[in-house]
Amino acid sequence: MKNQSMRPSQYITTYGPGAILEAPNGPKVIYSLENSKIFENGYEPKDFQIVDQRLSESLLEGSGIIRIPTNAELNAIDTKEVYHTANFPSWSLCVKHGILYRQQYKKETGCPKCGKMPNSYEAYEKSRREAIRFIIACTEGHMDDVNWVGLIKHKKKDCNPTYLKWEGGGGSLKNVKIICPSCNGRISLGQAYNWDLKCTGRYPEIGSHREECDKAAKMMQRGASNLRVPEIVTSLTIPPRDTSLHKLMGRTEIKTGLSLFYKRALINSKNDLIDLLSETDGVPEKLINSIKQYSEEVVMQVLKDVLEKVEIVNSEIEYRIKEFVELQKGAAIGAPVVNSSTPGGAPLFEIVKNDVRIIDGLKGKKLRITPVSRLQVVMAQKGYKRLDTSVAREVSVSYNDGLKNWYPGVELYGEGIYLDLIKEDTESIPHHFKMVGNEYKRWLDAYYNPEEYGISNTNGEIEFLHPVFVWWHTFAHRIINSLSLDSGYSSASIRERVFIDIDKNNPRNARGGILLYTVQPGGDGTLGGLISLVPEFERILSSALNDIDICSNDPLCSEDIFEKGKYNGASCYACQLISETSCEHRNMFMDRNLLQRNLL
Repeated sequence: MKNQSMRPSQYITTYGPGAILEAPNGPKVIYSLENSKIFENGYEPKDFQIVDQRLSESLLEGSGIIRIPTNAELNAIDTKEVYHTANFPSWSLCVKHGILYRQQYKKETGCPKCGKMPNSYEAYEKSRREAIRFIIACTEGHMDDVNWVGLIKHKKKDCNPTYLKWEGGGGSLKNVKIICPSCNGRISLGQAYNWDLKCTGRYPEIGSHREECDKAAKMMQRGASNLRVPEIVTSLTIPPRDTSLHKLMGRTEIKTGLSLFYKRALINSKNDLIDLLSETDGVPEKLINSIKQYSEEVVMQVLKDVLEKVEIVNSEIEYRIKEFVELQKGAAIGAPVVNSSTPGGAPLFEIVKNDVRIIDGLKGKKLRITPVSRLQVVMAQKGYKRLDTSVAREVSVSYNDGLKNWYPGVELYGEGIYLDLIKEDTESIPHHFKMVGNEYKRWLDAYYNPEEYGISNTNGEIEFLHPVFVWWHTFAHRIINSLSLDSGYSSASIRERVFIDIDKNNPRNARGGILLYTVQPGGDGTLGGLISLVPEFERILSSALNDIDICSNDPLCSEDIFEKGKYNGASCYACQLISETSCEHRNMFMDRNLLQRNLL
């Protein structure tokens, strides 16, 4: 049996538990962490822990983060299946004979018209290659096979065929007829495709267990983009917890020891800490030896940082404000402030103050260009939604080891460029300049009245409607496309992080900024191709904005206005939209006309 290779970052951004993977031997559903068997042979979640104390204790509410281990980490050969999956869907379509069938376990016959195969394995392989492309799903996150036999209005009460006929075809589903071979009852696929079907209450990633569900299920294609939309939280590693020693002392084994002993006895020295950890069960000697390599001063400072309580926030926008502040601070004074051998290990967040530039925009505004020469991003998948994400329930993908929940994640390293606007005479960050135009008024109205525009308070998307956010988000996409022409990275390789800080006393006022970055797994990160463009950013800016009034889809694109029931103004793939792996907001909340009428 052939196995499908997958990068850990793919698992987080594209797949995950409950996703359908198109494998060489047919489609499969990815099992939950609990059923994946990666914790066999004595492995525990803490063996694959990713340490991001700020993310774990804030947005993840005390949960841990684990990376999906590779074959090498599990001491397995490259061809061995280390993360288990299940065949899905179970129905198959023989195109040659027009037969819809379900292959029985260890039977040498699949399609009844094809006859017996040499053995049951070949019959199984054929059925997997012919897996039907239609399944059912509901907004509660359930997914299952279509009850093909039940779709048909049979002419006999006891009709229960083992296969069905599939007749017709062409470009329309209504031309396909599904027929019972026993009673000649039939149904049009196009008709059934639009029905509200009974949900079976099944989560295939956890097995065959079913629960009661009163939501209507819809038939859809297994490759549909809205079949599974991952819910991902992303964290930028920032001071003070931004060194390798912070990651080391933030591990579960050490944090457990610290929580037990720190309140009982004052740890006055590094030796006190080493002694206490040595007496704590479950703290590997290798970790203790790593701590011994650092100086007394550094260890005690990191200990203080690790034990300091993380501020709990209510939304991802609030969570990002901390990052926004640190980026502004780094742009003003550098990060770390003193360049040295960096006690505590190489920094995971580095800005060289002398490399920061301030340039004039097309209309005279001051744009600050800050190269972030080193950064770390941690991404964790909290869950997923199916069908309409605005009303769908988020299904958690966490794994509970008996002590706490763990979410799958990945840590990525790289470089970036941070952009913000500053005052002419100082480097302080002003509120965004005054904007004009009908586009500005529409977005501001949506921000004040989100319910009228179909945005719920519970979705955490209200801030995304603010005109300042829309302006920076639209600007980010223009710069990404411009950077991709020179940096050696495609636009799909450059990611965005949009920041907004809204004035609570006067919500019309806000300040914003963007971080454009490229990352990859591994401690070395990327090679500097992105930040090398900072010295010639005037050309990048000019390229991004000079043709903002032109789109190959105009006038259709430019005449597309933001209104109730929509998530964008003038935006299309010819001018604004980019790869959804690059855009944290699924190519929503942009308006080219807003940016064009309010150039910097």
